[in-house]
Amino acid sequence: MNTINPPVIYYHSIAPDLFEGWVLDWLTMKLRFFEDQMAYLQQHNYQSIFLDEWLSYRQGKKAVQGQEVCLTIDDGLLDNWVYAYPMAKKYGQKLTMFVSPECVDPRDIVRPNLDDVWSGEIEEKELGARGYMSWNEIKLMQESGFVDIQCHTMTHAKYVKSSKLAGYYYGGYKGLHPILNANPSMRPYYMADADFESRLPLGTPLFEETSSVVTKRHFINPDYVQEVITLAKNYDFTDIGQRVVFEKQAQKIHKAYSDIDNLLAFVEEDDEFQRRLSYEIVMSKELIEEKLEKPVQFMCWPHGDNSHEAHKMAKENGYLATTSGKMYSEENKEDRIPRFGASTFRNNLWLSRQKFNYKICSHFHKQPYYTVWLANELKNKVLNKSPY
Repeated sequence: MNTINPPVIYYHSIAPDLFEGWVLDWLTMKLRFFEDQMAYLQQHNYQSIFLDEWLSYRQGKKAVQGQEVCLTIDDGLLDNWVYAYPMAKKYGQKLTMFVSPECVDPRDIVRPNLDDVWSGEIEEKELGARGYMSWNEIKLMQESGFVDIQCHTMTHAKYVKSSKLAGYYYGGYKGLHPILNANPSMRPYYMADADFESRLPLGTPLFEETSSVVTKRHFINPDYVQEVITLAKNYDFTDIGQRVVFEKQAQKIHKAYSDIDNLLAFVEEDDEFQRRLSYEIVMSKELIEEKLEKPVQFMCWPHGDNSHEAHKMAKENGYLATTSGKMYSEENKEDRIPRFGASTFRNNLWLSRQKFNYKICSHFHKQPYYTVWLANELKNKVLNKSPY
């Protein structure tokens, strides 16, 4: 496919500042940068479109004019309702939001957002945005005409995919999915849990993990895990030197279990994996359609991880297209959605706008941006370096 399609741009979290203590805080774009990008699109007469219209361009049913963009936001975080939606609406921009039903806040609530600040009903400092959106908030956005809700799988989970040791837990992001997998009911609320990182014992062995839609679950021998955790209690991990000593001793335990092929307790069976894949792809679609009374036709794969098998199941069950994610060879296929991130230079608004301008203009082959992009592609090819 050689035709130029409208760019699909993605965001995650939008907030005035980073959320203190959130293990995924690098996903947050500061609100002033997001507003600048929305203002840029308005000032340059770009027309934001939903994915059904984007697909019409993709399929050649409509001719691209070079002013169309598709703005997408992943994960369904509460700040999307509180900040991103009102700000995009202020500048006449439409947003496609991908949500995972198990992460949606199940409470019957609608929390204040920037619209309430601008109407004088609340002060901005009173807004809270840690957590996930509720179905009520999601429905209000869908009904506004400025937001289209699509699917991000049911759980957004990652699971252990092999017995390959990936390290040990000392706090932070690496414990996110192990903790959530052990406490799935926490998914909508974990961002507000001050004790979240302590829910996994320090020193816990960590293993290779990937998205729930591309791997059979591998379950590690709990006796091995407990033996390492017991060892870890003898060390103060605030001391890097003690971490080194601990890991040398932990490796001995790992070797003892590995030598007798006893690291894995069991691996998910084929039929169970297929049922779980259907839960992630098919049942999530049905649930969102039931809640919002609208069709769900597009899937965004969490973490960028996906497979031919997952894509095939999606297509066979009513999805028109899915994101290509990390399957870069799929980007030019008609039923795949390639995207790029709306990244910024975190503390420089002017440079961030130039970067945003460059990404959009080079996508539409506008000069001199496209020539710069081609030169960068050539450099990557010579250095055998992936552009991603």
